[in-house]
Amino acid sequence: MRLFAQILASGLIVAGVLWWMWRLPRRSDAWLTIAPWLALGSAWLSLASVVSSAGLWWASAPDWLVTVVFLLLDPGAIGAGVLVLWVHRDWKTWAGDDAQTVARQRQQAWVGIALGLTAVAIGYVYVMTHKRIFTPVGM
Repeated sequence: MRLFAQILASGLIVAGVLWWMWRLPRRSDAWLTIAPWLALGSAWLSLASVVSSAGLWWASAPDWLVTVVFLLLDPGAIGAGVLVLWVHRDWKTWAGDDAQTVARQRQQAWVGIALGLTAVAIGYVYVMTHKRIFTPVGM
């Protein structure tokens, strides 16, 4: 029950932060210059994350790879995707070619988020099937 409460509290904190982020007013267009790179990075990081997560089963010493996937690749891919969605939160007000560009960047972000969550699931399946309960990674 304690683990469920911790997971629920973490989920509520994330939901609260995302709710607050979407309520912030746009102050400048500074983020628009890096949004294309974030969208591209989200898609490629998530692809690398899925490949690395799938490679856990074939790695001879996967503990370092689990750490890299869970602490660098997964959060990077999902975070970059969420940041792109946040930058383009008012995308329906855009017109013409800009609207198509923003739609493609949002699509890349959603792909990055979906693949990142898939990589998280693959990684957790590996950890749950190959580690004893309450055994830290690396032991």
